[in-house]
Amino acid sequence: MNTLDKISAFAVSPDERWLWAGTIGGDLFSVSVDDLLLRGVFPGHAGGIETVAVHPTLPYLATLAIDYTVVLWDRTDPAQPRRLQTLRLRDVKAEGYDFVATLPLSCPLAFHPRERRLLTHSASGALTEIAFDDTSWRPLWAVGLFQDEDGTAYDIDYVRYLAGDERAFASTFGGHLAVVDPAAPHAPPLRYRYDKRTIHCAAHVSGSEYLLASDTRRVIRFDASGEREPVVGPTVVRDHLEQVVINPTSGRVFASSFDRTVVEIDPETLARRAVVLEVPFKLRWIHTFATAPDTLVVQCRNGALYKVDLASKRCTGVLKRTPNALWTGVRVGDTELAIAGEGPELLRARVTGVDPETRDTRVAPEWVRLDAPGGSYVKRMEVHGPSGALVQARSDGAIVAVSDRHTRVITRLPSPLRDLAVSPDGRDVFAVTEDGAAWRVDYASGRTVGHFRTAEEPLWSLAHNPARRLLAVSERQGKLHLLDAETLAPRQAAVEGTWAPKRMRWRDDDRLLVGRGAELYELDVATGAMANVIAHLGNTIEDFAWDDTGRFLAACTYARRVHVFDLATWAALDVTGFDLDFPKGLVWLAPGRAAGAHPYEFVVFGRSGLAYGYRVHDERLQHGGPVTRARSTPVWDAAGVCVL
Repeated sequence: MNTLDKISAFAVSPDERWLWAGTIGGDLFSVSVDDLLLRGVFPGHAGGIETVAVHPTLPYLATLAIDYTVVLWDRTDPAQPRRLQTLRLRDVKAEGYDFVATLPLSCPLAFHPRERRLLTHSASGALTEIAFDDTSWRPLWAVGLFQDEDGTAYDIDYVRYLAGDERAFASTFGGHLAVVDPAAPHAPPLRYRYDKRTIHCAAHVSGSEYLLASDTRRVIRFDASGEREPVVGPTVVRDHLEQVVINPTSGRVFASSFDRTVVEIDPETLARRAVVLEVPFKLRWIHTFATAPDTLVVQCRNGALYKVDLASKRCTGVLKRTPNALWTGVRVGDTELAIAGEGPELLRARVTGVDPETRDTRVAPEWVRLDAPGGSYVKRMEVHGPSGALVQARSDGAIVAVSDRHTRVITRLPSPLRDLAVSPDGRDVFAVTEDGAAWRVDYASGRTVGHFRTAEEPLWSLAHNPARRLLAVSERQGKLHLLDAETLAPRQAAVEGTWAPKRMRWRDDDRLLVGRGAELYELDVATGAMANVIAHLGNTIEDFAWDDTGRFLAACTYARRVHVFDLATWAALDVTGFDLDFPKGLVWLAPGRAAGAHPYEFVVFGRSGLAYGYRVHDERLQHGGPVTRARSTPVWDAAGVCVL
């Protein structure tokens, strides 16, 4: 049960008998497609692999990692690929272009269909073409193509060679794309931009026509010749649209999403025909087989590969070597933490004392198995004040109350939950769901006593203000609504401009702190003014909270970093790392948890299944290592996989 074995990307051999998967530990897996069994593990990178590419006609495959290296492999023996050489992309220079990535999660890697050439990016975000043989390589060109008028530069997210000619296609995190002639790469004959969200892939339909996957949740029909204007389809999923694939035998079009589904797309209208697959976590890579049109293999962000048969509606294979993720935690009194996530277990960490020499907090961990489905996870958890029960919002739509080992279902909502809050008197539970709805639920009876719905955007976060009787709810991309906490009717004008608001917290009765992507804003409720208080942290803020004295605010981000700020002045004090996977939440420890305890300690937890201790000393962060190395029981089977 090694978190380094979390699968992050895969690609399938031309004969569709083998696949090769990359891991966040930098290894390459060889896997037989028929039984989805691991046949070999091969060290590749000192960084997590984001892309695997297979040469369609020559015996090569390549892996691209976060450490800005490409490893070239000989795949003559598919079970035992042989490492040939490492291409160091920091050695590739492009004058006048200086994109700086905090965590390059881009995946631009593609082989030329016939020759020993490939497309990728440089460490400065430039599009580059590289020629290679078994022992050497050289850049043919490198150009920085994507820059806004204000100077903002963008990294390449996706590349491919266009069908039937020598031109290259590249797209970015900022919604830009270009068709590039390698003979004159500095002057692309065609450019296009849709919104400012990532365009992830281009699936070839026929001729010069392609289907693009956009993080705006839409499929775009794009003519690479430039003769026809792009056509933008309707929204088809609830979160980022990651990949679009077209089955060459049946012609069916499938798309994967961060909303944990695979949907079938109508190739003419670009609308969603149906959801064909549900999985436990968000999805990226997907393959549909020419030799078996009803078979899909998908890569799930819980580290698994799932193989499914759409005709028989069965999951026919699972490859998963990773522990369960931790998503949310709360402090229970002064001496206990409760942390939950994937699967049916809950981590209770009880403070037992303090090491007199190091002042490290001693913790006794216990994993408690609950009566909950193994294929869902707890997105948010809060304490019910009057009873001490833990109220959980789960990805299967259930709100449950956990007392000791007993689990009571309060209600089941029609869409996965994103956030919840409990009123101080314990009477109400407030929740928001991915179908764009906010709910007020009676804790005792489970009856819905208030409801609010947005136009089409999912609601991602909420914050309850009992003094003002306000409920703030924020759309994934759009508006922040301030609702009456009794009726859930709007109380004042909505605030525009939200994006990826994964957490909101009331700083006091009058000020609301709002995560906007990688930035933190403060809303003055009386004036409606929104002020930026923390600048861009590299990737989305996953969680933030301040200590009991109000001196420090800590934040963890999707850039796999932990930050600490002075809460009064917003001065940035320090930043340090998390681990090889993504953090999801943090909780401050109570100052009076034990005699002699350090006054400023908190824990951060995430997808690796571990919780780490941090302290703020000398206004700097000290990483104390895992609070406990014991992870929960892994979900190994097809729990949560539903073929529809």
